[in-house]
Amino acid sequence: MKRYAPLLLFVILPLVAWGQSAPLPKVTPWPGDRVSAISLTFDDALPTHLANAGPILKKHHLHGTFFVITGSKTWAERPDDWRRLAAEGNEIGSHTVNHPCLLDNFKPNARDYTAPMIRAELADSARAIVARLGTERGLTFAYPCCNMTFGPPADQARNQAIYLGMVAEYYFAARADNAGMPMNPPEMNPLTVTGLSRAVGVDYPALLAMLQTTLHDHQWGVYTFHGIGGDGLATSAEALDALAHHLEEHGEIWCATFGDAVRYILERKALAIRATKSDSRQVEFELSWPLDAKTYDLPLTLQWQAPSDWTAVQCEADGHLLAESSGPQGTLVDVPAQTKVLRFEALR
Repeated sequence: MKRYAPLLLFVILPLVAWGQSAPLPKVTPWPGDRVSAISLTFDDALPTHLANAGPILKKHHLHGTFFVITGSKTWAERPDDWRRLAAEGNEIGSHTVNHPCLLDNFKPNARDYTAPMIRAELADSARAIVARLGTERGLTFAYPCCNMTFGPPADQARNQAIYLGMVAEYYFAARADNAGMPMNPPEMNPLTVTGLSRAVGVDYPALLAMLQTTLHDHQWGVYTFHGIGGDGLATSAEALDALAHHLEEHGEIWCATFGDAVRYILERKALAIRATKSDSRQVEFELSWPLDAKTYDLPLTLQWQAPSDWTAVQCEADGHLLAESSGPQGTLVDVPAQTKVLRFEALR
């Protein structure tokens, strides 16, 4: 038997080496390998969100995020309209119950708030949204007036950490200040996502110019709107309609809700891929999704370069055939969240 051992090693070792050298799939920066992402967000639960913003998004087959003040009159008096907006694919996030803010002469003023009062703003708003919409995917949040703290000036530095910690108890992501620049996904903190310059009273060319800043390095631009065609801090309905038309016509830009953009970024960072089996006709990979499946449920687009002698490729996720597309960079497949085994097979 000993004289056969070298022969066995000669046969087995090349197969192991071949499997170890199989290139791992890579998650594309955005779904479908799009060049960048945009999120349209609307603050304060204003009547023009229901009258103008929602219909514009629906007209152009887009979805936005509405950060609602759950203590507002429009939220209280029009429950069916908010349910309809959510049913159309829009995200409803929180902007607290009463919008406490640090701006001078603003009531209620966040300088007068204690930690229990801020917690109540966060918890009660989250409960109100879940009770009305029944959402189980997790909620997102926008800081009122972009203020990430509360209390008197002497306490505000310390209270910022307290505030962010409480936000994390009820929400998986939050929009912070309008830094005037796109978000670079690898640098993103999900509790302090920055946005483009605040869209108040700007025309379509100005909105388009803001969009152009995102079209490099796969960045993400977050628009912040208030009134649309009326109400406070308004942008015209015509300007939003023109921007929405542009986004509809440019499929290389992913227009996503705020929450879905965060989901994709965090899932992409967390996904672990390991090659487990391979031969001349198939390669198998083990996938590990460590994030909470109830919140992080978005498919990821994976890109894989097949061997040059594979003339056609078939891909399966946990035994289910996936649709795929091919290009010079390899095969693209949208892989459902929590997929355990991904298999590519040569078709000859």
